Amino acid sequence: MNSLTFLLCLFFSTSVHSFAFLPPQTITGSSTELSLFGGKKDPDAKAAAGGMAGMGNMMEQFKKAQEIAKKTQDLQTELSKTSITGSSNSVTVTVTGQQKPEKVEIGDLEISGEELSEDVRKAMEDAHGKSMKVMGEKMSKLYEGLGLPGQGAPPS
Repeated sequence: MNSLTFLLCLFFSTSVHSFAFLPPQTITGSSTELSLFGGKKDPDAKAAAGGMAGMGNMMEQFKKAQEIAKKTQDLQTELSKTSITGSSNSVTVTVTGQQKPEKVEIGDLEISGEELSEDVRKAMEDAHGKSMKVMGEKMSKLYEGLGLPGQGAPPS
């Protein structure tokens, strides 16, 4: 028996046995029945709908989740095609809207290694900050368009 098999057997045997000895729990309080996604269940509506009450709401939530996923994917594609430039003295850095580096251009080669290193760092920092701002603005527009609470821009 390899170690992975042993660990899996140990995990499952331990978890099953630990649950088997838990004392039964009694829930006291209100007798109001709640649905899976919260809210009160209406017994009359359930009977009228043939036991399918709330199914339309679940379908609406599912469609909303699909819409959010599609728009988020579209936004990610748009951000990957967006170029944002940051600069410092003789260095220019270009990144995508997803903060992936595209290119670095160095203009003046007559500077010391330390100055060049510092200019590259500052240009990268500038490009990253601008990219985060663009992404935050686009994400906020997406959230607003979907009727979700304002998420604001991510910290830069």
